[in-house]
Amino acid sequence: MYPDTMKHKASLWDGEAGNSHHITDVHWEGDITQQELADVADQVSADWRTIDLELDPAHPNHGNTYRLSKTIWPSAEDEAFALSVLEAEDELEGHHVWVHCCRHVDDAAGELEDATGRTYRQLFNTIMFCVEFSSFDEIAEQCDEHFGQDGWDEYELYLDDELPQPVATYD
Repeated sequence: MYPDTMKHKASLWDGEAGNSHHITDVHWEGDITQQELADVADQVSADWRTIDLELDPAHPNHGNTYRLSKTIWPSAEDEAFALSVLEAEDELEGHHVWVHCCRHVDDAAGELEDATGRTYRQLFNTIMFCVEFSSFDEIAEQCDEHFGQDGWDEYELYLDDELPQPVATYD
């Protein structure tokens, strides 16, 4: 058996095994490391997520399928943002915050502009509530409870431990 003359095949897929589409097949002769194979796959298509390896029929392990999955690491910007969110949550935890939700309404004459260039105006709900902060996700869940899951687009937090609890709310 001569490893340099063996021809192996790798099938590149755009998703997880069993739930993806075939991109292409890559053939090579001889041994290759997983990192070298991943580098070749990156050159072929940045969209690959899974590689199924099939060894040459003359290889003693022929018939076994080997799978290599692409490790998706968050970008440095995503990591920095996630860290800043955690730090902000730690800083706010236990403090009372006032939550003010708003909804965006498309309006050609609106004074605000979204990321796609559409103008809109904001309608602020008249209900503000005060809560002890635990996480941004919990604030979002409470906005859902007050305004419905599609009843708001964003919220603002106001921090003031001296503000009293509201004595009444109006829906």
